[in-house]
Amino acid sequence: MADYATLAEIKADIGLTDVAGADTATLSRILTAASRAIDRFCQRTDEFIAADASLRYFVGNGLPWIRIGECTSVTAVAVKSSVTDTTYVAWTAPTTNLSGDGDYFAFAGDPSHPDLNPLIHHPYAWLMVDPNSAYSSFLSGTYSLRQGSRPTRSVRQSAPTIQVTATWGYATTVPDEIKIACIMQSARWYKRMQGTMADSLANPEFGRVTYLQSLDPDIKHLLVDGRFIARQIG
Repeated sequence: MADYATLAEIKADIGLTDVAGADTATLSRILTAASRAIDRFCQRTDEFIAADASLRYFVGNGLPWIRIGECTSVTAVAVKSSVTDTTYVAWTAPTTNLSGDGDYFAFAGDPSHPDLNPLIHHPYAWLMVDPNSAYSSFLSGTYSLRQGSRPTRSVRQSAPTIQVTATWGYATTVPDEIKIACIMQSARWYKRMQGTMADSLANPEFGRVTYLQSLDPDIKHLLVDGRFIARQIG
């Protein structure tokens, strides 16, 4: 799991270019803790940095689009022909996104107003059936079962019908705001450690400063205002 800033960056920002030894090890641990705290606050199990491509399963909705979660690229899609099938049929991947020679393409935004030209640090989050495809929708994974020894009613449940192989994550490089948030929080935790990790510090000029045992409020505002909180599927 990647840290969102380097030792060199935080040392330069807090004026500790000559620090070494135990302090370096402490700063390294704090950087990791701050990075993971940002992940938790932003509800990101995939972190902000996209890792290697991997396969995930989704329940189809019967529509020409489906939300798959944030990713920087999609390399393969396979869909069942029936909810009870045990195999997936590979869909043709486009030569490049939106080239029109495949069965699907990725986009951001939402289906009614898709963003087909994501900018840097702007991930894909949806798949849409290409108009030139032989398919019209992603197979619904919802089906019904009869319940009871003498079935009198149906019970609806869902099963995965779509496989997506993608590079999951928000961006290929750390967004500037995330790097700044990581450095700010790490620097503050480091300074508080020098104050024996007190829950609060007293200052004769500014009075009592309370130590909040989570991300600092202004850092939370930076993450919220930057819209870095992940949208949850389901």
